[in-house]
Amino acid sequence: MWTLRALQVVAFLAPFVPAAIGYTICWFIGVILGGVNVHARRNVLCNLRRVLPNAGPLRLRWHALRVFVSVVTNYYDLIRLGHMDRDRVLAMFETEGVEHLTAALTRSRGVIVLAAHVGNYNVVPSLPVALGYPTAVVAERVHPEELYTYVNKLRASHGVQVISPGSESLRPIIRLLRRNGILILAGDRDVVGSGMPVPLFGEPARLPTGPVLLAMRTGAALIPAGTVRKGSRRSLAFVEPAIDMVDTGDWDKDLRENMVRMAEALERMIARDPGQWAVLQPVWDTTASSSADAPRASGRTAPERQEPAEPSASTTR
Repeated sequence: MWTLRALQVVAFLAPFVPAAIGYTICWFIGVILGGVNVHARRNVLCNLRRVLPNAGPLRLRWHALRVFVSVVTNYYDLIRLGHMDRDRVLAMFETEGVEHLTAALTRSRGVIVLAAHVGNYNVVPSLPVALGYPTAVVAERVHPEELYTYVNKLRASHGVQVISPGSESLRPIIRLLRRNGILILAGDRDVVGSGMPVPLFGEPARLPTGPVLLAMRTGAALIPAGTVRKGSRRSLAFVEPAIDMVDTGDWDKDLRENMVRMAEALERMIARDPGQWAVLQPVWDTTASSSADAPRASGRTAPERQEPAEPSASTTR
């Protein structure tokens, strides 16, 4: 319950606190959380070790610290969203590849956006709404229920439809896609434990089948898209071409191959900046040691990427 109260206090203070100060406070809170939450820190280090198999202990710890800062900053962004109009939302983003989304929508079968918990993922559903597209997000349940309701109210403040997961979610999802709307689904965490193991950065990880199954059953395009921060107030929103879905008539074989293609898209998104991959739960089944200098897994490495400068607390988030 303290998380809910903290968010409500921040929401009250947000209009009176300059954004630069707010993001600096997020940095310090993230540092504290990363220090005291030993269990989550172990999970983050295990995840990063697979994304960055050649990274040394200091680099891993640095990126793990940035993960916690990213988690805190995402909640702050969500709170600030309630005080922004459409133009200010659009001003937060540079865009890359929006033509892929436009082209997919010309098919009039809806679009499923494959997302990951990278960048300011809490705000990104408001971007297509600001561009005029009906948009919904399936929001993972959190406890207590009051916190879940409050966070969803923030998400819906700019017209994003929030769909709760469960047996009743399919009907509004189908209605949205028939309206040629955009459904945003995260693919980097198997929340319900019924996913399929597929290679992710060279090691089997259980990923949710929902995005792929919906695309296969409805004919909607499955488009990888997301954001990466380029400082405290600006982000790059990128859209990739639709995943080329396999359809040979062998359902099980097609599902597995399409899941592999989904995992490859997730790799590209996460590799843009692993320090912004705000997942505190273990993604791979592992019994690996939690120390940052433990032996690292072998296998495929992340795509080549430009290493971001190690920012100071006063210039990031």
